[in-house]
Amino acid sequence: MKYLYLSLLMFVTITVTAQKRSFQSAVGIGGLGGHHYGAFAFSFEPRFNFYEFSEKESLSIGACFAMGPSYYDYSTDKGYGGPGPIQPGWMVNVPVTVNYTFGNAATPRSYKYMGYSIGAGYAAHNGRREVDPGPGIDTTEVHAHGLVLDGRINFPMGNSSWSLQSSYMFNFSNNNPDVKGIFSMSLLYNIGIRIHQHRERRHYEHPREYYHELDREMRKKKKEDRRRIMAPRGS
Repeated sequence: MKYLYLSLLMFVTITVTAQKRSFQSAVGIGGLGGHHYGAFAFSFEPRFNFYEFSEKESLSIGACFAMGPSYYDYSTDKGYGGPGPIQPGWMVNVPVTVNYTFGNAATPRSYKYMGYSIGAGYAAHNGRREVDPGPGIDTTEVHAHGLVLDGRINFPMGNSSWSLQSSYMFNFSNNNPDVKGIFSMSLLYNIGIRIHQHRERRHYEHPREYYHELDREMRKKKKEDRRRIMAPRGS
C-alpha cells in the first residue's frame, strides 16, 4: 500500500511543478479480441499532458473509451449444441494509462512528421457473447479487468496527425477463465494536431501575385529599353 501512496505523491508533485500542461483528444475506430470473443469499437480518447519536457516530448494520462458491438457464437465451434446464428451483443472498454510520447502528437505544438508513444495502466472491460456452455465456458457475459500495456505510432496524413494504437490487457478477473487477455487495435485521428506550423506573414512579405506582376513590369521595361536602343537615330 505504501508504494501506491508513494506513486500518488510523485504524480501530484510532478503535476504541480510542471511548467507547461495541455489537453488533447482523439477519435477513431478499431477492434478488440480475446479467446472466443471479438468486438468492433468506436473510440474517444481525452488526454491530459501533465508534464511537457519540451514541445516534442511529454508525459500524459488518458483514457481511450471504446464502445461497440461484440460478437461470437461458440455453438458453431466444437459441436456444442450445433451451429447457430451469430448474434451481436454490446461492449464497453475503459483503459486509463500514463503514456510517454515523443515527436508527432506529443503536444499540440510538436509539429513533427513521425512520433511514438508507450504507456501502461489499468483497464476494465464488459461485453457479451452468444455461446453454448462448454468446457471452460461458464457464461455469456465477459467481465474483465487488469494491467494494460499501450503502444502507438503517430504519423501524418496531409497536415493532420493520426495514430495506429494497439494495447493488451491481462485479465485478472476469475469471471471468464478462458479469456486470458484482450488485445485491441485502433486507428485514431488526433483532433487539431497539425504537422506543418502556420507561419505568420511578415510585414515586408507580399502575395505571390505581387511578384508575378512585378516580374511582368520588369520584362515590359526591358523590352522598351531594348526597342529604344535598337531604334535608328534619325531625323
